[in-house]
Amino acid sequence: MPVIRAQQRDKVSSYQSLRSIYEQNITVNSIAETMDTCHLKDDAYVIKEMMLNKDYDVLGVEDSGVVIGYVVRDELKEGTCQDYYRSFSPTELVSESTPLLQTLFIFKEIDRIFILEGNRITKVVTLADLQKPPIRMLLFGLISILEMHLYRIINDYFPEETWKKHLNPKRIQFAEDLYSLRKAKNEAIQLSDCLQICDKRDIVLHEEPLRDLLGIDTKTKGKQFFKKLEELRNNLAHSQNINTEDSWNELFSLIEQTEQLLEQCEKIK
Repeated sequence: MPVIRAQQRDKVSSYQSLRSIYEQNITVNSIAETMDTCHLKDDAYVIKEMMLNKDYDVLGVEDSGVVIGYVVRDELKEGTCQDYYRSFSPTELVSESTPLLQTLFIFKEIDRIFILEGNRITKVVTLADLQKPPIRMLLFGLISILEMHLYRIINDYFPEETWKKHLNPKRIQFAEDLYSLRKAKNEAIQLSDCLQICDKRDIVLHEEPLRDLLGIDTKTKGKQFFKKLEELRNNLAHSQNINTEDSWNELFSLIEQTEQLLEQCEKIK
């Protein structure tokens, strides 16, 4: 067995293990908020005022000590909470151990989910909670793992720095300048370590056999994907909002595409 191929398989395995940490070990509980409750007979207008003061979008509704549903702040008017409460839909309920990545895809269909601890509904997650640090850590981790795979594939596919043919002179010079700076600090690296995500994108997209292996239909679609991915990574790195409420579905679609690309990368050993 060639040593390089064995090393490549070892790297794929280690990246898969790292990916599993992000995808399986970070759960929805890490972003959930404890859900306060009201009672069926509470005055709806009073509860609405309380929700406004506390900035609650939803509130659990109790009956005889059991949380039986919830009210939405913007729906409350005259009457009691019994007039407005909604029963929990099965699609809105998830276990506290549900992986955070899986939770994101659930939000493609609904605006909020409720957390089951045993047989009790105790917490809630809304779209606003998707801006929290665990989500950011998850997404940045997935993007970083994708970059690691692309670095591995480029090194294996382009011996002797033949990847340079797909970059313009300015990008090569940028990488060489960064390489010189890092080498001066006695870092054990090679030139390809200094490639940025935009460089890896261009190298991969200009090599048709690689595009085919990675399941990227066309250069245009690939550029659109990587542009959005780079924007997301920059927002994460600079603590900007991940997205706005009107474009969450674009984010969910981008994450799905990233997952699919990671799966294709893992097949290349």
